[in-house]
Amino acid sequence: MPEPIPDLTMNRHPGELNDPQQRHLRVTCQYIDKLLSDVEHVLHAATSPSPFPRYVVDITPAQTRAIEDHIRRLRSQLLRTLAWQHMRPNSPEIPATRAVMTDLAFVDIAVEELKPGYMRGYGAVPEDAVSELNGVVYELRSLVAGMERYVRQELGTNLEARLRKLEETGCDVDLLRLMEQIVTRQGLVEFRSRIDSLASRLEDNDLEVALFGRVSSGKSSLLNALLGTDVLPVGINPITAVPTKLRYGTSLRGAVTYGDGRNEIVKVEDLPGLVTEQENPGNLRNVVRVVVEVPSPRLRHGIVLVDTPGLGSLARRGGAETLAYLPTCDLALLLIDAGATFNDEDIGTLRLLYEAGIPAIVLLSKADLLGEGDLHQVVGYIQKQLQHELGLEMNVHPVSSLSSHSILLDYFFERELLPRFDQARSLRNGSVARKIGTLRDSVIAALETNLDRKKRGGHNLPTDAQGLEERLRHVTGMIGEQRTTLNYAFLKLAESPEAVLSQVADTALRWMRTHSKARVTSFQLSEWIHDAVRQDLERSIGSVGWVSRRAIDTLLSVAQEMGRTDVPAQDDLEILLRDMPRFELAALPKDIDTSHWMFLGDSLVRAKIRNSLRQSIGELLQQELHLYGRALSQWNQQFASKMEFLVNSYADAYRVQLHRIAGTSKDAIDAPQLEDDLARLKNWEAGESSEVMQKL
Repeated sequence: MPEPIPDLTMNRHPGELNDPQQRHLRVTCQYIDKLLSDVEHVLHAATSPSPFPRYVVDITPAQTRAIEDHIRRLRSQLLRTLAWQHMRPNSPEIPATRAVMTDLAFVDIAVEELKPGYMRGYGAVPEDAVSELNGVVYELRSLVAGMERYVRQELGTNLEARLRKLEETGCDVDLLRLMEQIVTRQGLVEFRSRIDSLASRLEDNDLEVALFGRVSSGKSSLLNALLGTDVLPVGINPITAVPTKLRYGTSLRGAVTYGDGRNEIVKVEDLPGLVTEQENPGNLRNVVRVVVEVPSPRLRHGIVLVDTPGLGSLARRGGAETLAYLPTCDLALLLIDAGATFNDEDIGTLRLLYEAGIPAIVLLSKADLLGEGDLHQVVGYIQKQLQHELGLEMNVHPVSSLSSHSILLDYFFERELLPRFDQARSLRNGSVARKIGTLRDSVIAALETNLDRKKRGGHNLPTDAQGLEERLRHVTGMIGEQRTTLNYAFLKLAESPEAVLSQVADTALRWMRTHSKARVTSFQLSEWIHDAVRQDLERSIGSVGWVSRRAIDTLLSVAQEMGRTDVPAQDDLEILLRDMPRFELAALPKDIDTSHWMFLGDSLVRAKIRNSLRQSIGELLQQELHLYGRALSQWNQQFASKMEFLVNSYADAYRVQLHRIAGTSKDAIDAPQLEDDLARLKNWEAGESSEVMQKL
């Protein structure tokens, strides 16, 4: 027999509905409230800034208020209806930010489908429209990204609070705070990204100091002594296989980044297995970066010390890693071993540093090995050699890692390194101060335009305003496409081991014929493989660099024609190219003996070399290129985002200014408040900063 249907009215209070009935009552009330919200949307359509109005507004403001009164009464009755059943509205569960981000994701999808590749589904896109259509897409995408960034970051971190924390860096921060509040109040959202960028520059107060030197010159020992810790492994064999950064932290720990993009927190005692040549030969574990946090007072103010691989070390790629690190450090310390002979390798390192524009300090390490007389003699000799070989007059500072000679290291840190740090911080703050000044001029110009745009009605537009906007659109699209261009190049590199092998075979054949050699060593083949990968990468990066520099030049010319002083700098681009992953091959290919092939034709010898390489290293090369391609793609996401942010932060500001001058901007204007804000910015003086900020 079927089971009896349960009586849903059992155990209920008098007048109380059963559960399904109550659920239906709640859902109906919620649905009615949603319809009322739709009515409110219709009522406010007249004041909506939407360029695509949906309704013909035939309701007067007085009638709108009457209808809103009816809505309030109806909603009040809905609450009483629920209360009749001892119910209340459910608490909200969906964060507003999540709902906004979801809608923005759909907006981004819609924008993506405007690209020429998708639009061709509706017919052929004229060639002369492709570039500008891309520009339209990336203009819209830039605005969406700016809104996403604000919702995701600023709502949680509070830009104004960040600026308040930076007050001790100087009065310019007060000016930045004032502009942030004015920009927020006046709806000048195009300036928020620039304010955020300047705040980040002020927050990033680090000075990277890298130690260079030959194998066993005492770099790791000296760093340990400088920080009063044994965080870095030391020994008589080549130690450092990858650059290791030491920055301040409240506790001792290490963070490791691998070539495949993985990140890992490790204990300090596990570092030797990652950074030493003995336990990680040839960097088989494909470690890209190691950062160690050390609770040392000498790092507290922002000095970051970097232990680099020894030049000429037995670590197969150590020297190349060191040279590749050159663009990322702010100051170099070259260690010369007092127990060894000053030679061409030391001079060559200094020459590289000098050519890279990196200031350097020469340290004579292990000074405890020399008596006072010998020490002065060696220091004098090194100074004469530097003058003779490089034309440089440099002081040479004796140092030692031994506690008995700690006064030498203390003297160097206090009298030489700290002043350099303070000087670098001063230069950085000066640069930021200049950018804040030009930003102030731009905000003033925007406020002035808003104040009298009705009167001007577009009459003061630049001569070729439409042409300027087209150039901005072209720049935006050109930069936006670079992400796709680089990703395609990196994917192609990751899937091209045969092309690399062919290039290495060509190089090996030319070398054999030129030098009349029958044997190619594994070290030569390894270097040629790395050279082939690097050359392929340089072509891609060079092309993107050219496009980026051209974009910045275009922004400079547009700004000049508009009479603006806020412009990007070419060196902003160079900063973005830092920290690119470097290729590592985890093992050496085998030597190739060509003595049996010497009398064959070039095409046959080349094929045999390529086949030998494929057998000894082909599978590993394919794996390593695949991992490297992934690492490059991850780096590209960061680089492309930062490059787009740099270009769009200026292009958006220029574009909005053109719209305001033309009178096409629909920004609401509170004239008295605008005049007050404008006067505060115009009359700003650093000395009155505290008084001004108290009024805000």
